[in-house]
Amino acid sequence: MPKKDLYHDLVRLALEKDGWVITHDPMRFRWRGRTIWPDLGLEKVIAADKGTEQIAVEIKSFTTTALMNSFYEAIGQYDIYVAALSELDPERKVVLAIPQSTYDDFFSTEFAQVILKIKGMALLVYDPEKISITKWIK
Repeated sequence: MPKKDLYHDLVRLALEKDGWVITHDPMRFRWRGRTIWPDLGLEKVIAADKGTEQIAVEIKSFTTTALMNSFYEAIGQYDIYVAALSELDPERKVVLAIPQSTYDDFFSTEFAQVILKIKGMALLVYDPEKISITKWIK
C-alpha cells in the first residue's frame, strides 16, 4: 500500500465537511494485471432524482522544490486512473487535489492552465490550514 500524502487526512476531513461520504480510503483496484491506488473514493448525493456523484481523488501536497517533477508525477497518476476507471467504473470521475498555494503559484499559470485544458483535468483546491475546499475546477 502506498504511503499517504502529507495532507491526506486534512483533505479527507475537508471533503467530509463538504458533504462527501468516503467509500474507500485508500481506493484500490486491479486493472490489466496491476494494482492501482488512488487516495480516496467518495460519493455525494446530488438530488433525490439524480442519484450520486462518484469521484476518485488523488491528493498531492507539492511540498518539494522539484515542482515540475511533482507535476509530471501527478499528471501521470491522473492519466492512469482515468484510463483504468474509464473501463472499470466509467461513472466515477478522477479529481486531483492540490493545496491553494500550489494552485496560486503554479496551477493558475498559463503553462499549467493549457495542460489542464488539453487533458480535461478536474481539480479540487484545498486550504490545509483551514481544512476546507476552496475551489472545484471541472
